Amino acid sequence: MGRGPAQGERRDRLIALYAEMAVLTEPECLAFCPRPMTCCEERYCTIAMEFAAEHWDVELVPTWHRVLPMMGPDGCTVAPHLRPICTAHTCDICEHGAKRGDPVWTERYYALKDAIAALEAEILGDVFISG
Repeated sequence: MGRGPAQGERRDRLIALYAEMAVLTEPECLAFCPRPMTCCEERYCTIAMEFAAEHWDVELVPTWHRVLPMMGPDGCTVAPHLRPICTAHTCDICEHGAKRGDPVWTERYYALKDAIAALEAEILGDVFISG
């Protein structure tokens, strides 16, 4: 990943957009999913570890958790931009393509997702956000 000033600004913007996405999606998981935090699986921790190393030069260190290597006492220990699949996930988006009954939330979700995808393609050469 290039390190010039413009590249650094785009990288910072991508990190900020992922943080915004996490603020939007995490409460959905905690408050509205039938079984909060049950979509977390070991394979997603592994994907995050590989993604962080390959695309951000960050080595993620597993926690003490026996089942979910990146889970800490207060949830996931990985920054939102290093776990794109998890950050963008909500059950409603996956099952219905929208947050049922909340078009404003859904519009914000897709606006963030599109902005993230554009920056990922530019900076990382591919799009990793899903949802």
